[in-house]
Amino acid sequence: MVHLYRSVIGIGLLASLFASMPAPAGDSATAARLDPMSPAAFFPGGMLGVQLGSPWGTIKQSPSLSHLTCELSAAAETVFDEICFFQTSSRVAGAEIHDGFIVRKGDEVILIGTGITIQNPDDPLAETVMRDFASSVHAKFQQKGSDVLFVNLPARHMSAQELQGFSRTAPVLLVELEPKGNELAVFYGYLAPVNAFSALASN
Repeated sequence: MVHLYRSVIGIGLLASLFASMPAPAGDSATAARLDPMSPAAFFPGGMLGVQLGSPWGTIKQSPSLSHLTCELSAAAETVFDEICFFQTSSRVAGAEIHDGFIVRKGDEVILIGTGITIQNPDDPLAETVMRDFASSVHAKFQQKGSDVLFVNLPARHMSAQELQGFSRTAPVLLVELEPKGNELAVFYGYLAPVNAFSALASN
């Protein structure tokens, strides 16, 4: 299972990618659209057949998710409304997985996460997983240490206000190598709620 506490903490660094983007020479406020790519275009089919923005009631009936254990949010209602842990016998990026979690805000899925077991950081399976994501996720990826982030950035620098709006519907995929080197944590979600979930976990 994904070590939720440690892994989501790392996602809190994602916003810095956007905030520190350099502005291209000669750029103007109207030079590029800031509309994020839709989840369906970013990651066709989603993860385990679950797509961001999908109706929660429908997703909870998904045959790929079983033995759901759900918890409503109390203190963190501004971050998410409900989180459900599931078991499965499916594959993600060609690798077998056994469990994970999905997160709801309102009536929509905003985040799904799982873990892929590997022998060590040099396990060929890790490379296979990354190649699969690279071919199925329509985004550029950026690597920092053992973390790989798939994201589509606007062509120009964003103001803080623009970033806030953009991040509400900008899909991202993060693959993190766990500290012990025997699991890849995979997170697919919107930038803003994923970052908020990270901050919640770190507290």
